[in-house]
Amino acid sequence: MQFHKSSLILLLVISGTIFSCRPKQPNITVTPPEKEVFRIPYDTLNDDIASVISGIVPGRTKCTAGIDTLPAWQKFAERMDSGFTYLDTSRFIKMNKWADGEIQGRHDSALLFYPFGGPDFLNANIFYPDASEYLLIGLEPPGKLPPVCTMQPKDVEEYTADIWNSLSDLFLRSYFITGHMIEALKKNEVNGTLPVMAMFIKRRGYRIVAVNDVAIDSSGVLQNADSMKNGKIFSRGVKISFARDTGRYLQSVVYLKADISDEGLKNNPPLKKYLSSLPECRTYLKAASYLMHGKDFSGIRNIIIDKSLTILQDDSGIAYKFFDKNLWDIKLYGKYIRPGKEFSWINETDLAEAYRDTSIKPVPFTLGYNWRTRAINLLYAVRKH
Repeated sequence: MQFHKSSLILLLVISGTIFSCRPKQPNITVTPPEKEVFRIPYDTLNDDIASVISGIVPGRTKCTAGIDTLPAWQKFAERMDSGFTYLDTSRFIKMNKWADGEIQGRHDSALLFYPFGGPDFLNANIFYPDASEYLLIGLEPPGKLPPVCTMQPKDVEEYTADIWNSLSDLFLRSYFITGHMIEALKKNEVNGTLPVMAMFIKRRGYRIVAVNDVAIDSSGVLQNADSMKNGKIFSRGVKISFARDTGRYLQSVVYLKADISDEGLKNNPPLKKYLSSLPECRTYLKAASYLMHGKDFSGIRNIIIDKSLTILQDDSGIAYKFFDKNLWDIKLYGKYIRPGKEFSWINETDLAEAYRDTSIKPVPFTLGYNWRTRAINLLYAVRKH
């Protein structure tokens, strides 16, 4: 019995010695296979065309090959680079910094509604860069991208010169004058708002994913126009889908040519139905000609107030008296002065009184009608919950 016990102890010692003498096994970390990230495919042709009219060197598609070597295009590109560098340093950087500190939810994906915005994707995207969709409305025609594939050097020179001319108001004032824009886009080579919006998209660092003509059908639904060849169309427009180089977040801007006065909505019930069915959104209003101060644009004013989570505007948007202070938290910024002779019928005494508050913060950039006097004002309204 003693023998067996000793043997057992010896066996355990030997076994321990044998196992302890084995070389130490390395720690092996198994890396799981990298999950494939879906990347959005770009529309290479339209992206290159947009690059050409933006003063950005295009890709090497056959259609645009060699355009960036043309002296006229190189001069245009230099002017565009200079113009946008000036806007960036004098305005955009300041706007972005201000917005980060003052605008609630500016980086969420909610629809950004910009009636009276025309093709001004630029300012909307600076204030709300991550909106899943931007809805812009104006009176200018939607238009088409230029036929770059068949353009001769002289055509490229004329087209890029017209692009530059169509931007003159924006570079100087930060807004488009509707009459100037309509005249420029009808008379010159630049056909409608599509080229201008595509140019802004490229200048903001995106790539074009798709370009589609859209329209509102008789039931008030926005559809691709190609699917409505046999149906009646009530409002025409264009949709540009775009994404960053990472290709992981698809965004879009829809532009509609539409009369959104009360008379216009009365004569176009599908348009009114479409606007009334919009989801909750964030609204931006700038250089809106004080149209919603009067009775002729009460319908679109009510739609905005009903649908908006927040409203960012200058005094040309919705009159101060129409904001129910029981429903909205309102912050004022900048300096208010009564509009000049072009809008001399506007006299918001209640807004002027509100601006007597000495704690109101300044606006550190120029924007809107008062760019010359620098008496810039902004109102930011947040719906109470």
